Order: sequence, then structure tokens, then C-alpha cells
Amino acid sequence: MSPLERRCHWLLHAYPAWYRRNRADEMLGTLLEASPPGSRWPSFRDVRALVIGGLRVRGWVWWLSILWVVLGAAITGYTFFVTTKPFTNADFWIPLWNTEPKVVSIAAYLSVAASVLLTIPVLVAGFVRLRVSEPRGWLRAAAWAGAWVAGLALMRQAGIWSEYPATRCGNAMGCIVPQDSGPAIVSWGELAICAAWLALGAVMTQILAGPAHGWDAPDTSSRPSRKASL
Repeated sequence: MSPLERRCHWLLHAYPAWYRRNRADEMLGTLLEASPPGSRWPSFRDVRALVIGGLRVRGWVWWLSILWVVLGAAITGYTFFVTTKPFTNADFWIPLWNTEPKVVSIAAYLSVAASVLLTIPVLVAGFVRLRVSEPRGWLRAAAWAGAWVAGLALMRQAGIWSEYPATRCGNAMGCIVPQDSGPAIVSWGELAICAAWLALGAVMTQILAGPAHGWDAPDTSSRPSRKASL
């Protein structure tokens, strides 16, 4: 396998597995024929067409679920920011912001609201997309429900840790955490939650890897043009 063929084959992973099984050979052949002799990399135009086509074929349910995942990771990253004691100029000998810009706060509140509003639609859309009535459909539906519950657990844990460092006192009455004493306080747990959100996105993508309904993904199987093949 030539370097060009290997790279083109890797790019085909932009499409879901069921689509690659049906059309991978056709798309790979079209890519190789369209590439100039001696090329080691596909053209930018072909790469763009592959990525856009793969995202279109995955369908709006996948887009909805990935948006939910991205919002969850972004909110957790924001939680990491607000639960970390700001460093001062003396820590790094360079000017640093000790307060967040207003636009960041507004974006965070909007992200939280969008994430909450998407929670139920993501669950319902996944069940509809997975066709529970088909053989073994209930297995994928159960996996989808488990992934959804895992997302809720990540959201809840991020919410609990968002109270840090104030909660490090436990249940002690009248405990006050000085904001200007001791070393910088960093709540590293949110970074692990961000990584878990990314892993959850991969799991949800795998669950949705089967063929979609016509209303969920465009049918390009009957389009012979090179643009549709890519």
C-alpha cells in the first residue's frame, strides 16, 4: 500500500463504519485516480470533501449528541478555571488576569442552559435513531441510555467540584478559605472529567455507527458524481 493510498484510507474514517463497508473501495479508487502521479498526500479539496461528506452522512442525531458532549466538556473546563485560585504577578513575574472577562461568564451561562435543554432531546433522538424494534436494537438502545446516564453523572460531578475550594472545609461551621493565603489552589479533577467527556463522545459515536433513517442522513448511494462519492 502506497503512502497516498494509506493516507486516503485513513481519511475515509470521517465516514461511519456502515458507509465505509458499502462504498470505501469506490471512494478510495476515485481519490487515487484524481491524485496526480507521484503524490504522497491527497489534495486539500479532496480532504475537505471527505470530511464534510462524512459529517453529513453521520446525521443530525450525531451532531446533536456531539454538541451535548462538547458543551459538557466546555462547561467542565470553565469549572476548572473558576475553581482554580488565580495566580498573581508574583507567581510568574508577568502580568496576568485575576478576573475573567464578562464575555466568558455570559458564554458559560449560555452553555449551561443549552446543555440542560439538550439533555432530554439527546436521549429521545438517540432512541429514535437506533430503531429499538430491530434485532439487537434494544442492546444499542441500552448502551445509549448508559452513555446518557454517564453524561449526567459527569455533569453532576462537575457541579459538585465547582464549589471547590470552599467545600474543602467539609461540614465545618464558619470555615472561611482565605483567597490570598497558601499556594495556588488547583482542582485537577475537572481535567479528568473533560477527558471523560471526550471518551463519552467516542462511545456515543460508536453506538450511532449503524445506518441511519432517511430523515437523519442523506442518501448518496445513487449519486455517481465524483463530488458525491467524496
